[in-house]
Amino acid sequence: MKKEELMKLLRNPAKYRKTKQAARKEAAPEAAAQAAKKTQDMLLTAVGISVVALVLVTLVVILSAKKRADNLTAALDPEQVKGLAVAEAEFNPNTGVTYVQVQEGQDRNVAVSNLGSTLPIISRFNYKAFTPKNYEIIGAAPWALTTNFASNLADPDLMRYLLSNDTMIQAFLNRNDVAPLLEDPQLLLAFSEDKNAMEEFFESDTIKSVLADEKMVRSVAGSRFMSYLLISKAVKYFRDRPQEAARIIAANPYLKELQQNPHVRVAVLENPYLKKIAPVLLAGSAESAAQPAQAKPAAARSAKAVKK
Repeated sequence: MKKEELMKLLRNPAKYRKTKQAARKEAAPEAAAQAAKKTQDMLLTAVGISVVALVLVTLVVILSAKKRADNLTAALDPEQVKGLAVAEAEFNPNTGVTYVQVQEGQDRNVAVSNLGSTLPIISRFNYKAFTPKNYEIIGAAPWALTTNFASNLADPDLMRYLLSNDTMIQAFLNRNDVAPLLEDPQLLLAFSEDKNAMEEFFESDTIKSVLADEKMVRSVAGSRFMSYLLISKAVKYFRDRPQEAARIIAANPYLKELQQNPHVRVAVLENPYLKKIAPVLLAGSAESAAQPAQAKPAAARSAKAVKK
Protein backbone atom coordinates (compact mmCIF):
# COMPACT_ATOMS: atom_id res chain seq x y z
CA MET A 1 0.00 0.00 0.00
CA LYS A 2 1.32 3.49 -0.83
CA LYS A 3 2.33 5.88 1.97
CA GLU A 4 -0.49 8.36 1.23
CA GLU A 5 -3.07 5.59 1.25
CA LEU A 6 -1.70 4.28 4.54
CA MET A 7 -1.85 7.76 6.16
CA LYS A 8 -5.51 8.18 5.11
CA LEU A 9 -6.38 4.78 6.59
CA LEU A 10 -4.68 5.63 9.92
CA ARG A 11 -6.23 9.10 10.20
CA ASN A 12 -9.83 8.07 9.52
CA PRO A 13 -10.40 4.37 8.86
CA ALA A 14 -14.21 4.70 8.46
CA LYS A 15 -13.92 7.50 5.90
CA TYR A 16 -11.19 5.57 4.00
CA ARG A 17 -13.34 2.44 3.67
CA LYS A 18 -16.36 4.49 2.59
CA THR A 19 -14.29 6.24 -0.09
CA LYS A 20 -12.96 2.89 -1.41
CA GLN A 21 -16.46 1.39 -1.61
CA ALA A 22 -17.71 4.36 -3.57
CA ALA A 23 -14.76 4.07 -5.98
CA ARG A 24 -15.44 0.39 -6.57
CA LYS A 25 -19.12 1.06 -7.32
CA GLU A 26 -18.14 3.69 -9.91
CA ALA A 27 -15.61 1.34 -11.57
CA ALA A 28 -17.99 -1.66 -11.76
CA PRO A 29 -20.07 -0.50 -14.80
CA GLU A 30 -16.92 0.33 -16.75
CA ALA A 31 -15.42 -3.12 -16.00
CA ALA A 32 -18.66 -4.81 -17.04
CA ALA A 33 -18.69 -2.87 -20.29
CA GLN A 34 -15.11 -3.86 -21.02
CA ALA A 35 -15.88 -7.53 -20.31
CA ALA A 36 -18.94 -7.45 -22.60
CA LYS A 37 -16.91 -5.83 -25.37
CA LYS A 38 -14.19 -8.46 -25.00
CA THR A 39 -16.80 -11.28 -25.21
CA GLN A 40 -18.35 -9.70 -28.33
CA ASP A 41 -14.96 -9.41 -30.00
CA MET A 42 -14.25 -13.09 -29.30
CA LEU A 43 -17.61 -14.15 -30.79
CA LEU A 44 -17.05 -12.09 -33.93
CA THR A 45 -13.60 -13.62 -34.34
CA ALA A 46 -15.01 -17.17 -33.99
CA VAL A 47 -17.77 -16.46 -36.54
CA GLY A 48 -15.23 -15.05 -38.97
CA ILE A 49 -13.00 -18.12 -38.68
CA SER A 50 -16.02 -20.42 -39.20
CA VAL A 51 -17.10 -18.55 -42.34
CA VAL A 52 -13.60 -18.71 -43.82
CA ALA A 53 -13.36 -22.45 -43.07
CA LEU A 54 -16.78 -23.07 -44.67
CA VAL A 55 -15.77 -21.17 -47.80
CA LEU A 56 -12.54 -23.17 -48.08
CA VAL A 57 -14.35 -26.51 -47.66
CA THR A 58 -16.94 -25.49 -50.29
CA LEU A 59 -14.19 -24.55 -52.76
CA VAL A 60 -12.45 -27.89 -52.22
CA VAL A 61 -15.70 -29.81 -52.85
CA ILE A 62 -16.50 -27.77 -55.97
CA LEU A 63 -13.01 -28.24 -57.42
CA SER A 64 -13.12 -31.97 -56.65
CA ALA A 65 -16.53 -32.37 -58.31
CA LYS A 66 -15.37 -30.38 -61.34
CA LYS A 67 -12.28 -32.58 -61.66
CA ARG A 68 -14.43 -35.72 -61.60
CA ALA A 69 -16.87 -34.27 -64.14
CA ASP A 70 -14.01 -33.22 -66.45
CA ASN A 71 -12.33 -36.62 -66.27
CA LEU A 72 -15.10 -39.22 -66.16
CA THR A 73 -12.93 -42.02 -67.54
CA ALA A 74 -10.53 -41.65 -64.63
CA ALA A 75 -13.45 -41.44 -62.19
CA LEU A 76 -14.73 -44.89 -63.19
CA ASP A 77 -12.81 -47.56 -61.34
CA PRO A 78 -12.10 -50.42 -63.79
CA GLU A 79 -12.13 -52.88 -60.87
CA GLN A 80 -15.87 -52.22 -60.58
CA VAL A 81 -16.56 -52.67 -64.29
CA LYS A 82 -16.44 -56.40 -64.80
CA GLY A 83 -18.16 -58.25 -67.61
CA LEU A 84 -18.08 -61.53 -69.48
CA ALA A 85 -14.98 -63.49 -70.45
CA VAL A 86 -15.68 -65.00 -73.85
CA ALA A 87 -14.54 -68.59 -74.09
CA GLU A 88 -15.22 -71.60 -76.27
CA ALA A 89 -16.29 -73.72 -73.31
CA GLU A 90 -19.52 -73.22 -71.38
CA PHE A 91 -19.06 -70.09 -69.31
CA ASN A 92 -19.70 -69.94 -65.60
CA PRO A 93 -20.49 -66.31 -64.67
CA ASN A 94 -19.23 -66.93 -61.15
CA THR A 95 -15.64 -67.41 -62.32
CA GLY A 96 -13.27 -65.57 -64.68
CA VAL A 97 -14.20 -62.14 -66.01
CA THR A 98 -12.58 -59.43 -68.13
CA TYR A 99 -12.71 -55.66 -67.85
CA VAL A 100 -15.23 -53.58 -69.76
CA GLN A 101 -13.69 -50.32 -70.95
CA VAL A 102 -16.11 -47.51 -70.14
CA GLN A 103 -15.75 -44.41 -72.28
CA GLU A 104 -16.57 -40.83 -71.33
CA GLY A 105 -20.28 -40.04 -71.49
CA GLN A 106 -22.33 -36.93 -72.12
CA ASP A 107 -23.70 -34.62 -69.43
CA ARG A 108 -27.33 -35.35 -68.66
CA ASN A 109 -29.80 -35.17 -65.82
CA VAL A 110 -30.49 -38.25 -63.73
CA ALA A 111 -34.04 -39.41 -64.38
CA VAL A 112 -36.24 -40.62 -61.57
CA SER A 113 -39.32 -42.73 -62.25
CA ASN A 114 -42.10 -43.33 -59.74
CA LEU A 115 -43.91 -46.64 -60.12
CA GLY A 116 -45.39 -46.87 -56.64
CA SER A 117 -41.95 -46.09 -55.20
CA THR A 118 -38.91 -44.14 -56.26
CA LEU A 119 -36.54 -46.21 -58.38
CA PRO A 120 -32.77 -45.70 -58.32
CA ILE A 121 -31.52 -44.62 -61.75
CA ILE A 122 -27.82 -45.17 -62.42
CA SER A 123 -25.66 -42.57 -64.17
CA ARG A 124 -21.98 -41.78 -64.50
CA PHE A 125 -22.42 -39.12 -61.84
CA ASN A 126 -23.97 -41.25 -59.11
CA TYR A 127 -22.80 -44.84 -59.67
CA LYS A 128 -20.17 -44.67 -56.89
CA ALA A 129 -22.90 -43.74 -54.41
CA PHE A 130 -24.99 -46.79 -55.34
CA THR A 131 -25.49 -49.32 -52.55
CA PRO A 132 -26.24 -53.05 -52.88
CA LYS A 133 -29.84 -52.16 -52.01
CA ASN A 134 -30.03 -49.82 -55.02
CA TYR A 135 -28.89 -52.62 -57.33
CA GLU A 136 -31.28 -55.06 -55.66
CA ILE A 137 -34.23 -52.74 -56.30
CA ILE A 138 -33.30 -52.33 -59.96
CA GLY A 139 -33.25 -56.10 -60.37
CA ALA A 140 -36.34 -56.89 -58.31
CA ALA A 141 -38.80 -54.11 -59.20
CA PRO A 142 -40.93 -54.64 -62.34
CA TRP A 143 -39.73 -52.45 -65.23
CA ALA A 144 -36.95 -50.93 -63.10
CA LEU A 145 -34.23 -52.31 -65.36
CA THR A 146 -36.08 -51.07 -68.45
CA THR A 147 -36.43 -47.64 -66.85
CA ASN A 148 -32.67 -47.52 -66.27
CA PHE A 149 -32.14 -48.35 -69.94
CA ALA A 150 -34.54 -45.56 -70.90
CA SER A 151 -32.39 -43.07 -68.98
CA ASN A 152 -29.12 -44.29 -70.53
CA LEU A 153 -29.91 -45.09 -74.16
CA ALA A 154 -26.82 -43.17 -75.32
CA ASP A 155 -24.46 -44.97 -72.94
CA PRO A 156 -24.10 -48.70 -73.77
CA ASP A 157 -20.90 -49.00 -71.73
CA LEU A 158 -22.63 -47.81 -68.57
CA MET A 159 -25.45 -50.29 -69.15
CA ARG A 160 -22.88 -53.08 -69.63
CA TYR A 161 -21.49 -51.95 -66.26
CA LEU A 162 -24.95 -52.21 -64.67
CA LEU A 163 -25.53 -55.62 -66.26
CA SER A 164 -22.31 -56.89 -64.66
CA ASN A 165 -23.53 -56.32 -61.10
CA ASP A 166 -24.27 -59.67 -59.45
CA THR A 167 -26.60 -58.17 -56.83
CA MET A 168 -28.83 -56.74 -59.55
CA ILE A 169 -28.62 -59.93 -61.61
CA GLN A 170 -29.54 -62.25 -58.74
CA ALA A 171 -32.45 -60.02 -57.70
CA PHE A 172 -33.78 -60.17 -61.27
CA LEU A 173 -33.31 -63.94 -61.60
CA ASN A 174 -35.13 -64.53 -58.29
CA ARG A 175 -38.21 -62.52 -59.22
CA ASN A 176 -41.46 -64.45 -58.95
CA ASP A 177 -42.27 -63.68 -62.60
CA VAL A 178 -38.81 -64.63 -63.87
CA ALA A 179 -37.49 -67.60 -61.88
CA PRO A 180 -40.19 -70.10 -63.01
CA LEU A 181 -39.65 -69.17 -66.67
CA LEU A 182 -35.93 -69.87 -66.44
CA GLU A 183 -36.51 -73.16 -64.64
CA ASP A 184 -39.18 -74.77 -66.84
CA PRO A 185 -38.93 -74.95 -70.68
CA GLN A 186 -42.70 -75.38 -70.94
CA LEU A 187 -43.38 -72.16 -69.07
CA LEU A 188 -40.81 -70.31 -71.20
CA LEU A 189 -42.52 -71.62 -74.33
CA ALA A 190 -45.94 -70.57 -73.02
CA PHE A 191 -44.55 -67.11 -72.30
CA SER A 192 -43.31 -66.78 -75.88
CA GLU A 193 -46.85 -67.64 -77.06
CA ASP A 194 -48.46 -64.98 -74.82
CA LYS A 195 -49.33 -62.26 -77.36
CA ASN A 196 -50.05 -59.65 -74.69
CA ALA A 197 -46.74 -60.22 -72.95
CA MET A 198 -44.83 -60.12 -76.24
CA GLU A 199 -46.59 -56.95 -77.33
CA GLU A 200 -46.07 -55.21 -73.99
CA PHE A 201 -42.33 -55.88 -74.14
CA PHE A 202 -41.45 -55.45 -77.81
CA GLU A 203 -43.73 -52.46 -78.40
CA SER A 204 -41.99 -50.52 -75.63
CA ASP A 205 -40.24 -47.41 -76.98
CA THR A 206 -37.24 -48.22 -74.81
CA ILE A 207 -36.89 -51.76 -76.18
CA LYS A 208 -37.24 -50.46 -79.74
CA SER A 209 -34.48 -47.91 -79.10
CA VAL A 210 -32.19 -50.57 -77.60
CA LEU A 211 -32.72 -52.93 -80.54
CA ALA A 212 -32.02 -50.11 -83.02
CA ASP A 213 -28.58 -49.39 -81.50
CA GLU A 214 -25.81 -51.80 -82.53
CA LYS A 215 -23.52 -50.93 -79.60
CA MET A 216 -26.34 -51.32 -77.10
CA VAL A 217 -27.41 -54.68 -78.54
CA ARG A 218 -23.84 -55.99 -78.43
CA SER A 219 -23.35 -54.66 -74.88
CA VAL A 220 -26.46 -56.47 -73.68
CA ALA A 221 -25.73 -59.66 -75.62
CA GLY A 222 -22.17 -59.88 -74.28
CA SER A 223 -23.03 -58.96 -70.70
CA ARG A 224 -22.76 -61.03 -67.54
CA PHE A 225 -26.55 -60.64 -67.18
CA MET A 226 -27.18 -62.30 -70.55
CA SER A 227 -24.79 -65.13 -69.65
CA TYR A 228 -26.90 -66.00 -66.62
CA LEU A 229 -30.03 -66.07 -68.77
CA LEU A 230 -28.42 -68.28 -71.39
CA ILE A 231 -27.14 -70.87 -68.91
CA SER A 232 -30.49 -71.15 -67.12
CA LYS A 233 -32.14 -74.57 -67.29
CA ALA A 234 -35.00 -73.54 -69.60
CA VAL A 235 -32.87 -71.59 -72.08
CA LYS A 236 -30.18 -74.27 -72.16
CA TYR A 237 -32.89 -76.81 -72.96
CA PHE A 238 -33.65 -74.91 -76.19
CA ARG A 239 -29.97 -74.25 -76.89
CA ASP A 240 -29.49 -78.00 -76.89
CA ARG A 241 -32.45 -78.30 -79.30
CA PRO A 242 -31.95 -75.43 -81.78
CA GLN A 243 -34.48 -76.86 -84.25
CA GLU A 244 -37.24 -76.48 -81.67
CA ALA A 245 -36.03 -72.96 -80.89
CA ALA A 246 -36.10 -72.12 -84.61
CA ARG A 247 -39.72 -73.30 -84.90
CA ILE A 248 -40.72 -71.15 -81.93
CA ILE A 249 -39.02 -68.12 -83.50
CA ALA A 250 -40.74 -68.72 -86.83
CA ALA A 251 -44.16 -68.91 -85.15
CA ASN A 252 -43.74 -65.64 -83.22
CA PRO A 253 -43.88 -62.40 -85.27
CA TYR A 254 -41.89 -60.47 -82.67
CA LEU A 255 -39.16 -63.10 -82.44
CA LYS A 256 -39.16 -63.39 -86.25
CA GLU A 257 -38.56 -59.65 -86.49
CA LEU A 258 -35.83 -59.97 -83.86
CA GLN A 259 -34.25 -62.74 -85.95
CA GLN A 260 -34.05 -60.37 -88.93
CA ASN A 261 -32.53 -57.49 -86.94
CA PRO A 262 -28.95 -57.06 -88.29
CA HIS A 263 -27.60 -56.02 -84.87
CA VAL A 264 -29.14 -59.07 -83.21
CA ARG A 265 -27.76 -61.36 -85.92
CA VAL A 266 -24.23 -60.06 -85.32
CA ALA A 267 -24.67 -60.43 -81.55
CA VAL A 268 -25.87 -64.03 -81.93
CA LEU A 269 -22.89 -64.88 -84.12
CA GLU A 270 -20.51 -63.40 -81.55
CA ASN A 271 -22.09 -64.89 -78.43
CA PRO A 272 -20.11 -67.90 -77.11
CA TYR A 273 -23.31 -69.76 -76.20
CA LEU A 274 -25.17 -69.15 -79.46
CA LYS A 275 -22.60 -68.98 -82.25
CA LYS A 276 -22.47 -72.78 -82.69
CA ILE A 277 -26.24 -72.93 -83.25
CA ALA A 278 -26.48 -69.53 -84.99
CA PRO A 279 -26.95 -71.03 -88.49
CA VAL A 280 -30.09 -72.79 -87.27
CA LEU A 281 -31.44 -69.91 -85.19
CA LEU A 282 -30.89 -67.34 -87.93
CA ALA A 283 -31.94 -69.45 -90.91
CA GLY A 284 -35.67 -68.89 -90.59
CA SER A 285 -36.39 -71.77 -92.98
CA ALA A 286 -39.81 -72.36 -94.45
CA GLU A 287 -39.80 -75.80 -92.87
CA SER A 288 -39.43 -74.27 -89.41
CA ALA A 289 -42.21 -71.79 -90.09
CA ALA A 290 -44.52 -74.53 -91.32
CA GLN A 291 -44.25 -76.63 -88.17
CA PRO A 292 -44.85 -74.30 -85.18
CA ALA A 293 -47.55 -76.57 -83.79
CA GLN A 294 -44.96 -79.26 -83.02
CA ALA A 295 -43.01 -77.01 -80.69
CA LYS A 296 -45.26 -77.23 -77.69
CA PRO A 297 -45.68 -81.02 -77.52
CA ALA A 298 -41.95 -81.52 -78.10
CA ALA A 299 -41.10 -78.96 -75.45
CA ALA A 300 -43.55 -80.58 -73.04
CA ARG A 301 -42.03 -84.04 -73.54
CA SER A 302 -38.49 -82.77 -73.17
CA ALA A 303 -39.38 -80.68 -70.13
CA LYS A 304 -40.59 -83.84 -68.39
CA ALA A 305 -37.31 -85.49 -69.22
CA VAL A 306 -35.40 -82.54 -67.81
CA LYS A 307 -37.39 -82.69 -64.55
CA LYS A 308 -36.55 -86.35 -64.17
